[in-house]
Amino acid sequence: MDSSPLWFVTSFYRFVPVDRDRILGIRATLKDWMSQRSMRGLVLIAPEGVNGTVSGSQSDISEFKDFVQDLVQTHDIRFKDATTPVRPFHRLSVDAREEIVGLKRPDLVPLETQDHHLTPAEWHEWMTSDREKLVIDTRNTYETMAGKFKGAVDPGLKTFAEWSTYLDTAQISKDVPVLMYCTGGIRCEKAILEMRTRGFDQVYQLRDGILGYLAEFPDGEFEGECFVFDDRVTVGPDLQPTGNFGICPGCGLTASKVVSCEWCGNSFFHCQDCETKRPSVCCKTCLDRWQHRGPGREIAQERAGSQQTG
Repeated sequence: MDSSPLWFVTSFYRFVPVDRDRILGIRATLKDWMSQRSMRGLVLIAPEGVNGTVSGSQSDISEFKDFVQDLVQTHDIRFKDATTPVRPFHRLSVDAREEIVGLKRPDLVPLETQDHHLTPAEWHEWMTSDREKLVIDTRNTYETMAGKFKGAVDPGLKTFAEWSTYLDTAQISKDVPVLMYCTGGIRCEKAILEMRTRGFDQVYQLRDGILGYLAEFPDGEFEGECFVFDDRVTVGPDLQPTGNFGICPGCGLTASKVVSCEWCGNSFFHCQDCETKRPSVCCKTCLDRWQHRGPGREIAQERAGSQQTG
């Protein structure tokens, strides 16, 4: 019988006005409440709303939902829940920011009256139809490399703040419906507003993002795996971590190739770009030892080779 612990995870966001004078107080109250329950994760609070992914026991997650909604004075936050045998977080961060998503446009805030969302079922119908459309992935390249929707355009963003620059050069027709998606939906909220300021009217987003779609259509139109911002790294169609991707110690981005450390021999994920720029070492400690112990490098390489063949 599998005795590994099961971690409960919930992701959420809500654009709701938060008084600046209350933000630091909300941050302190929420962090204290979560710390007392040994919860882990990341929560962002800004004048435009709240955003986060947290983990804890099933009962603590249930209580957390009510508690955070009371703090920001709204009770219609959409939570996306999951369970995992992999511990998703090892620490807790509750931060005050200017935005809950980094477009660097705090002036763009979605309004309640602007309903441009497609349910997973509506999105699936669009994706499987012959209707003319342009599907755009608003995530960063280290996310899209793990997987994306069939036929989707990857803008090649290094950060979401580059979205405006992409629109400056992309030749997107205003006569063709544009369908956008991201991990959980939050980036599309602002990406759509940016497009509407440029005269695009037929723009829609996938409600609850890839995570919401996979919960209903695990065998649908999404290909590959979905990057998540915690130690699971990616999840498959069943929303469970696969172990097929990891974080490269050189650049901190997604990697799928497993190699052996030249110093200690441990296996780790390394991206192709870093393989050509730095030694194949699994951490800063091994890198320091590899660089500064001179002749010891040959001994370390022999040690790593014996572990690979042994």
